[in-house]
Amino acid sequence: MKDKTKTASIFEQMKQMQIFFSLTTAELNPLVDKIVIKQFKKNEVILHENDTNNYMYLILSGRVKAIQNTEDGKEIIRAIHKTGDSFGELSMIDSKSAAAAVIAMESTTAAIISKLNFFSILYSQKKVLDNLLLMFCNRLRDALDRLDTINFKSAYQRIIALLQQLSHECGEQVSEGFMLNIKLTHQNLADMSGLTRETVTRVLTRLQKDGEITIRKDKTICLNPLFPKDLPS
Repeated sequence: MKDKTKTASIFEQMKQMQIFFSLTTAELNPLVDKIVIKQFKKNEVILHENDTNNYMYLILSGRVKAIQNTEDGKEIIRAIHKTGDSFGELSMIDSKSAAAAVIAMESTTAAIISKLNFFSILYSQKKVLDNLLLMFCNRLRDALDRLDTINFKSAYQRIIALLQQLSHECGEQVSEGFMLNIKLTHQNLADMSGLTRETVTRVLTRLQKDGEITIRKDKTICLNPLFPKDLPS
């Protein structure tokens, strides 16, 4: 009974993931047998940069960050994936090394699909292929937006643009404005924007003082109605 309950829970989580969106119960049922569940501890490296990857990872719970290290040892966060997201598809499909390392930001549980099973699913389910193409398009647009963020010279502009992007990726409309459904430290924001932690703290303090954002006790950020709607010039 315990195994059946666990399988049912995984099944329901997979139904909510973008890559399996719109699949019927009959279409999704055979896929559950093709996955392996694995748990990762906080700060555990799931995927090493430049490693050859043969798996796709679906995050059932937790958060991970995709990072690259500069020549001087500075960590740059390229992406943060949360519950319901997936990663590893690109390097698995083209058989090239992973462009970034993936590290668990907290205790994380992932469903893992092997390359063989992934292509079996892809060839048998056209909806999965359509969803994958749409997902790659969204990630490409996000990457271009993130590049634009780095190109801003002003620290204020960078943080504004980054928070705007995060609101599109993981924002939820609430009575106060837009709540970012992800907990990020000042260091996380610094690593994503190419700024120092001290600079990020100064900008966030300014935004709070001006009433443009609210940082709650649980460290989540709310973009208030006064928060800029357009990219800063």
